Amino acid sequence: MPLRIARGRRLEEVDAAWLADTAAAHRRVSIDVGAGDGRYVLQRATAEPGELVIAMDASHAGLRESSARAARDPKRGGLPNALFVVAALEAAPAELLGLGSMVTVHFPWGTLLDAAIGREAAGTRRLAGLVASGGWLRLLVSAHQRDERQGAVSLDPYSIVDAYRSLGFEPLEVRLATVDDAVAARSSWGKRLLAGSHGRGAATGRDTWLLELRHVESARG
Repeated sequence: MPLRIARGRRLEEVDAAWLADTAAAHRRVSIDVGAGDGRYVLQRATAEPGELVIAMDASHAGLRESSARAARDPKRGGLPNALFVVAALEAAPAELLGLGSMVTVHFPWGTLLDAAIGREAAGTRRLAGLVASGGWLRLLVSAHQRDERQGAVSLDPYSIVDAYRSLGFEPLEVRLATVDDAVAARSSWGKRLLAGSHGRGAATGRDTWLLELRHVESARG
């Protein structure tokens, strides 16, 4: 199945060979899952011109502005190393499997939150499957009132670690997140959540965790 790529208002379809050639032309590949407005991808693509930085999000509308900026001529600020894939995690293109030297998920909610924290095993496997052997996964996670109906109000970071350990990952860092982490993720919501706190949302009283895990095995069972 072709990948759907956002370029502003346009959606283009590309095949696996095109993606493989594009990835091979870069030193490494990173994938931001649930990319939202894509601002983090623009920032990283600017900072890492030798890296192919892929945004993946189910909403084309959310990616329009950032993908249009990236599609400009490089002389006008375009970023040919930024790619915007329109797809939900549950329909992640097979071409992305094992491609990410780094995979990030920043402040997910709903089904993506369930996958990121190990509550939905199939989704967790799909997310883990995007990470290359030797690559790493970076999660910034917090539950919010909108997740209460799904029971994800309190997060246990060590249960999350255990879920990924069973998929061949080992933790590199597990700690409460800071405002600086939210700033680096280009998340306005994260900055509001963490303002004036050390990993605990002042308004919600919910902990926000940063977890970094490295994929140390190729087999995921």
